[in-house]
Amino acid sequence: MNDTLYWVMLKQKGKKILGYSMGLVLYEWIITWIYPIIIQSPAIEEIPRSLPSAVTRAFGVSTGKEVDLSYEAYISAQLFGRLWTLIISFYSINSANALLAQPVEQGFMAYPLSAPVSRAEILNTQIGVLLTELALVTGTTLGGIYTSTAHFEITIDKWQYFRLGIIAFSLGTAISAYSLLLALLFDTVEESERYASALTFAFYGLDVVASLSDRFSGLKHLTPFGLFRPQEVLQGKIMPTKGFVVLGVISTLTLVIARILFSRKDLVV
Repeated sequence: MNDTLYWVMLKQKGKKILGYSMGLVLYEWIITWIYPIIIQSPAIEEIPRSLPSAVTRAFGVSTGKEVDLSYEAYISAQLFGRLWTLIISFYSINSANALLAQPVEQGFMAYPLSAPVSRAEILNTQIGVLLTELALVTGTTLGGIYTSTAHFEITIDKWQYFRLGIIAFSLGTAISAYSLLLALLFDTVEESERYASALTFAFYGLDVVASLSDRFSGLKHLTPFGLFRPQEVLQGKIMPTKGFVVLGVISTLTLVIARILFSRKDLVV
């Protein structure tokens, strides 16, 4: 990895990382502040039951005899269940293209390619920047949960949230990996973003459909989003080890292919 290129690229992404991170933290503080007020409402248990079953299943809302009023169920429905996956998907696709497709299209990649460094070193540096971005956004999100719950005196198991952070980071890495590969397969940012977005939307759609009915539950095995089950992880019902390993294998294989393609791709210098 080239240290100079790494810090230059990371500095360029500073405002974007800060914007996403602060936005997520602010949202976490707001919904955590509202949580104690909501659970004190006498009508709170009736609200989930009044929603269509498809909606409650898609967002993982408990509607059994006893509605789950835990903070873990609440934060999963309000943030991690669907909103987080959409945010991290958009961020991963956009960052992957900004680090590879955009520099190639705009000619900026000509500078590092003309320097006495290998293509593998350049790609490893861009991957390093991408992983650092994801780690910072994920870490700040966890920090927002930790600080807001501490401020409002809500007891949580921090280790379970750390586990969720690992699987969330792994999901973002997998999306970034195939977005990076698609950025190499197509010549323009518009094309690579279009196909990466379409693929991600298809994966996301499969996960939503899989959650709507037990008849379609098998579809979750066809999408990386099916490995991200925040409420189950936070409540200790499942261990994220399998998801972490599978997403890690997907990311590694995809990045290896991207590295081979980048070393052979005809780039104008």
